Amino acid sequence: MEDFSATPETVLATARRAGEAMTQHGVLPHPRNYALWYAYCAGTMLPLNRAIDAAIAAGQPFTEARCASLHARFVADPEPDSGLEAASESVRQSVLRAMEYVGTAHRTASDYGRTIEAVSDRLYAGETDDLALVLTQAAEETRRFVDANRSLERNLAASSREIAQVREHLEALRRAGRSDPVTGLAAARVFDIALKEHVVLAAHDRQPLAILMMEVDNFADFRDGFGEAMADQVLRLIGRAITENVRGQDTVARHGERNFAVILPDTGLDQAEATAETIRAALAARSVVNRRTRASLGQVTLSLGIAELRADESHADLLRRAAAAVDEAKAGGSNRVVRVD
Repeated sequence: MEDFSATPETVLATARRAGEAMTQHGVLPHPRNYALWYAYCAGTMLPLNRAIDAAIAAGQPFTEARCASLHARFVADPEPDSGLEAASESVRQSVLRAMEYVGTAHRTASDYGRTIEAVSDRLYAGETDDLALVLTQAAEETRRFVDANRSLERNLAASSREIAQVREHLEALRRAGRSDPVTGLAAARVFDIALKEHVVLAAHDRQPLAILMMEVDNFADFRDGFGEAMADQVLRLIGRAITENVRGQDTVARHGERNFAVILPDTGLDQAEATAETIRAALAARSVVNRRTRASLGQVTLSLGIAELRADESHADLLRRAAAAVDEAKAGGSNRVVRVD
């Protein structure tokens, strides 16, 4: 994440701006906060800058809880992922197997070298009484050596392919750790971390907090009818429609195969409902078009559920209530917004 390719002058200037910004906003200058504000002043993380700028514009204080939430969402490395660990272990095992193949080949080559050297010594010394036996042994060792080399080539080629495949998988997992690989939105686990932090912030600041949960209507039928590539195009279209109609401080995520979610800090139920209706209408007004053939594939709609955080409510209960509202919207005919009072 960090970029250390900048010149020393640029790094020092960014560090000074970070210190001044923390002083201006009353932020304690400890390492976590410093990393957050350095990233903000560097200007290389647009979502972070949008979130901080929105908070500044709204006059929100940068409390320890708020800074911790921003750091967790945008700066901190993702929590360890079992998929990453498994892929890393696969790479390690593949490398160990390759080293074992090479070690076996080295031992075979050493044995072959000793055999040929012994044959050479006997021939040089004129020991030709059992020449036929000596040459037969040499021929057998030669065949064994050639077979071992061929086996080494096959095994190393297979190991190289395996390592390359696992490395690609590992890199894909790393990219997916923070963002959804299809839409580029926040990943579900980043959303869950952010929601936990926002629940704490809302209680601390005594400010409202709402969330939107969304499900793409009839997504499975669309994917089965038009294929994965078109389904991914639709998901990206939906992601753009949502992002275009929320604020910089809001967190937008893909939260399942056909689900999206938005965290709306400092937002009551009425305002959240208005935002949800804007998103629903914006998407319903669009037509999905095949980019290759330019053929229209019809309309894609959302069923949306809204819930506002209650006093002493956990993030998990808030999510469950919003998800229940989505189910109600679907049961009511889809392409609807349902709020939970």
